[in-house]
Amino acid sequence: MTSHTDLLRTLEDEGAQTSAAATGDGALDRGADAPQRTAARLARLAGALLLVMTVAAIFAEVGTRAAMFVAGDAHETATRILAAPEQFSLGFVGYLVAFLCDVPVAILFYALLRPFTRTWALTAAAFRLVYTAIVGAVLLHYAGALIVLQDPGLAALGVAQREALALSHLQLFDAGFHLSLVFFGVHLTLLGALLLRARLLPTALSALVTLGGVAYLVDNIAYFIAPAVKATLGPVLAALAMAEVLLALWLVAKGVRWRPPVGGRIRGA
Repeated sequence: MTSHTDLLRTLEDEGAQTSAAATGDGALDRGADAPQRTAARLARLAGALLLVMTVAAIFAEVGTRAAMFVAGDAHETATRILAAPEQFSLGFVGYLVAFLCDVPVAILFYALLRPFTRTWALTAAAFRLVYTAIVGAVLLHYAGALIVLQDPGLAALGVAQREALALSHLQLFDAGFHLSLVFFGVHLTLLGALLLRARLLPTALSALVTLGGVAYLVDNIAYFIAPAVKATLGPVLAALAMAEVLLALWLVAKGVRWRPPVGGRIRGA
């Protein structure tokens, strides 16, 4: 089985081939359009994974959690979960699929942007991976809500206590999710700035991705320190946060327009 190290090395080689071909030093891809083909493969794969993530996350968030989680009402939340435990479990799977896709997406964007600035491309990837690690850990709280409601070993607890524990698990998942999205916001802001610098996408789209990252930062920091701001700016921030969906659609449909790095050298190597 191919190891994660092998996967990273393969994708880094793709990025290295892109840079080498741009300067005429590529041993594998010497055609004039070789850099464009390599960049297009990376971009379209990243876009496809982003679309899978979007569908899985919308199903989990809107189709499952939002339909069952009633803030401040433990009994109603428990009633909805126990009425459709299979749907609740599928919501867990939806989240899991989305978060698993985040790992290769982070690596693909790193490979795509590495020829322009290795240090900042790696920094952006690191923030996405930290986001994934945090949200993957707090996903256990989502699963915990169903466990405390159904586990026979917890029968000694009263019904009201188990319902309160289930609600508490979902509240912790919600808080942990918002915390992880702060790191995601940094990632998206850096990604948009790097795409803008590399001129791989239309300027407006790259700028929108950057603004989407800023929106994630403001929205999720406000969750903890200024709930009133979050409530007021919520619709605007939510609209900006959709920038990643537009990015995914563009990457799948159009790919990227390859522009060799200035001087043909990797920056920050």
